[in-house]
Amino acid sequence: MPQSWISFARRMGPAWIVSAVACGPATLASVSIAGASFGYELLWVVILSAVFGTTAQYLAARVGVLEGRGIIAAASERLSPLWGWILAVDAVLATYLAAIVLMNALVGITGLITGLSSPWWGLAYAVILSAILMRGGYPWLEQLCKGLVVLVVACLVVTALRADIDPAAMARGLVPSLPGGSSSALMAAAVMGGAVHITIIGMHTYNTNARGWTKADLPLARFDTVVSMGLAFGLYSLAIFLVGAAVLHPAGIKVRLAGDVAQALGPLLGKGALAVFLAGLWAATFSTIMPTYLAAAYFIFDKAGLKPRRTDNRFRAVLAGGVFLSALGPFIKGGFFLLLPVMLALGLCGTPIIIGVILYMLNQKRFYGKYVNSAWLNLLGLITLGITTLLAGRFILAILGIM
Repeated sequence: MPQSWISFARRMGPAWIVSAVACGPATLASVSIAGASFGYELLWVVILSAVFGTTAQYLAARVGVLEGRGIIAAASERLSPLWGWILAVDAVLATYLAAIVLMNALVGITGLITGLSSPWWGLAYAVILSAILMRGGYPWLEQLCKGLVVLVVACLVVTALRADIDPAAMARGLVPSLPGGSSSALMAAAVMGGAVHITIIGMHTYNTNARGWTKADLPLARFDTVVSMGLAFGLYSLAIFLVGAAVLHPAGIKVRLAGDVAQALGPLLGKGALAVFLAGLWAATFSTIMPTYLAAAYFIFDKAGLKPRRTDNRFRAVLAGGVFLSALGPFIKGGFFLLLPVMLALGLCGTPIIIGVILYMLNQKRFYGKYVNSAWLNLLGLITLGITTLLAGRFILAILGIM
């Protein structure tokens, strides 16, 4: 490994935060349902989600590094206050929607584990999560969650490797095609929304400048993003998708509940498959929901022109307000495992705006001089913008009953 790569590996960080959020329960639900429902047909979306997620996050990193601030404040000054408001409203709505659905999932999983199903679990979680956020976290709990998630992901990877994968069907799945019906429109948008989502794109602009990276660190930002989103997230989503396409789909298992995915782990884990899967799903949801509250608070403070500090009572109030708002989530009717893809698909609908704004800004020499985007990065960015807009638009048309 070249010396520069070794140095980069030691200094990585910000992109792994958004990658961990992207590798959450919503992506797990979306790619497993997509594979189980359509076999290998949406494989191309899974692959492109990693490519486009990497592109979008690197573009966000460039804004964070070059501006030394978040995208909302940058757009407000560089473009106009109106664009700042558009991005702020878009990001805050999408992020709080994610928090509400994630709380719904957290409470739903808790009911399955304990056998005590009640939407009032949400209030208890709101108190616990508020305390954790105010304190700045509990390292032992974070490590426990990471360990459980890694265990389940490892089991899914082993299951995918042991599966009877059809190479010919995989090859056909790499050719872009869109199966008919609203279900395919939802799943394609959800799979893409797991990696290309306004919440994690906006969050990444704060992560990079919070690390204190400068223009000299742009190669590091690229390496950090490629390894975390392109490789780690890509392998995560691909392994889970293959479990759905190669194990669940041939068996005729239509994934509607979390337990349906756990069936794929039966040959590996036996009777403990459901318990292990639910424990990992709970850990993934619990660890994903906390950065979501922080992201919403960052967006609000950025628009207000305030510096987010955990010791600031105003910042704490915004955090607590978001947590208790999400406690309404468990009262939403419907199975939580199917609500997770809907949340990602709706989030994708608001994402082309931030990608378009970032692309425009990064092509202005009056802002960044020689650090404007290269032709190749612009090409990747425009393809990302085009495909995400297409999938989001198709989902909206499906909701309206036009297709």
